[in-house]
Amino acid sequence: MTKMRRSRRADGFTLVELLVVIAIIGVLIALLLPAVQAAREAARRSTCQNNIRQLGIALQTYHDSKQAFPPSAQFAEGTGGMNAPHLATKHMANWVVSILPQLEQAALYQKFDLKTPLSEPINREWRGVELTAMLCPSDPNNRLEKFAGRNAAEGDNWARGNYGANAALGYMLLTGSGSQGPYCGSPDAEGWLDSRIRGVMGVNVGLAIKDITDGTTQTMLVGELRSGVSMNDRRGTWALSGPGSSGLWAHGTSNAIGPNDCREGSDSITNCSRAQADVGKETMELSCIPCDGIDGNIQAGVRSMHPGGAMICFADSSVRFVSDYVDKGSAWEVDPAEYHVWQRLIASGDEQVVDQGMF
Repeated sequence: MTKMRRSRRADGFTLVELLVVIAIIGVLIALLLPAVQAAREAARRSTCQNNIRQLGIALQTYHDSKQAFPPSAQFAEGTGGMNAPHLATKHMANWVVSILPQLEQAALYQKFDLKTPLSEPINREWRGVELTAMLCPSDPNNRLEKFAGRNAAEGDNWARGNYGANAALGYMLLTGSGSQGPYCGSPDAEGWLDSRIRGVMGVNVGLAIKDITDGTTQTMLVGELRSGVSMNDRRGTWALSGPGSSGLWAHGTSNAIGPNDCREGSDSITNCSRAQADVGKETMELSCIPCDGIDGNIQAGVRSMHPGGAMICFADSSVRFVSDYVDKGSAWEVDPAEYHVWQRLIASGDEQVVDQGMF
């Protein structure tokens, strides 16, 4: 009888001890999970940083060969082309396609028929190739649906990407000026001709290093983009020209001031209403990837999935992580003397020096 009591008592102690151990393990897991997640994000961030640095080096190599950086976007003449770049569906080689040989993708580059718009069926397979160098591992959307195209003329099967060329403080429109600043939709557009407005890679034109009068360490070359949240969201599409797809336009102006601007409509891209219908407007805004459905692609800013900021590659191919809280102001200042740090990093010739410690 005594032995049985002792045995039961011992069994009871064993059970209590087991529950205590389980509780301790649970607490340890709860404490360790954030650290594990942080370590994983640090690894993803490092890969993203390396990717954008490789893009900067490839662009430098291209520049050494061609004596200028490639255009951010190129469009064919005629309907849907240079007469209205924001409505274009006939996309020629953008900056990413242009530097494929420098990214050790010469075989893919040779498969494109570059005399024909990338939008045409003959280039469908090649524009749908996934490029590891263009994918930031922190963005899960870049592994989801490919962009289905604006319409039949634009084509479908556009693979995703996460990096965009610094085009300009102005919109991707041909003419006009006003409270939001001049437009920059062609080499002859008012805004592009103004070195205080343009970035580095525009429509059918790219600057030479000698034209970057602010200096290569002071001027953004490439920034991060978020991949689209549905097949109807064109953002983050490596071979597709235009704002949000592979270019950064008006990304220090209007309602797209600074990296990861979550305000409504801070990306102005066509077919936004269809993308919103796919996932919900509220979901897009809560995810900090809002847009408005204007008729045309004119504006998109720097966006990333890294907490607190985004990777930026400068024209000397150096890379910095720029905080969401960088000095950017709250409204677009047309006078370059009133630019904040963010606007100065975008403009290639505003003649305003930026201290490295300011970003």
